[in-house]
Amino acid sequence: MIKKLTSDDINYIEQIFNLEKEIFINSAFNRTYLDTLIKGDNSFIYVYSIDNKVCGYLIVLDSIDVYEILAIATVEEYRNKGIAQKLLNKIKTKDIFLEVRESNQVAINFYKKNKFKEISIRKNYYSEPTENAIIMKLEVNNE
Repeated sequence: MIKKLTSDDINYIEQIFNLEKEIFINSAFNRTYLDTLIKGDNSFIYVYSIDNKVCGYLIVLDSIDVYEILAIATVEEYRNKGIAQKLLNKIKTKDIFLEVRESNQVAINFYKKNKFKEISIRKNYYSEPTENAIIMKLEVNNE
């Protein structure tokens, strides 16, 4: 089940916080920041859950005419089951930007499969280890 979180979804927020620490090296999201994103007018979080357990999530900034993906992740045991695809499909209503580690080939392949294009590189953007970020964009035709 996919759900757009509200500030009442404390259990899901706590799960995302814990998963961020497990999945991503040096996650930029602390608990306070996640709470801010949930309450913000220009951000939202979708979760894919099974029996109230977060199996995947998508964190997005809404900048009027574009979305920026801050994070998209699937719990390891639920990978390759289409969860990330279902989450991404929820926001394919306007252009989308994201940054991805240069070494994260699985993610890059997923984005390319979804017609994202590499548009730029941010040198030494990530730390531990120091690594470039690839900036990618999906152009959505809303004609």
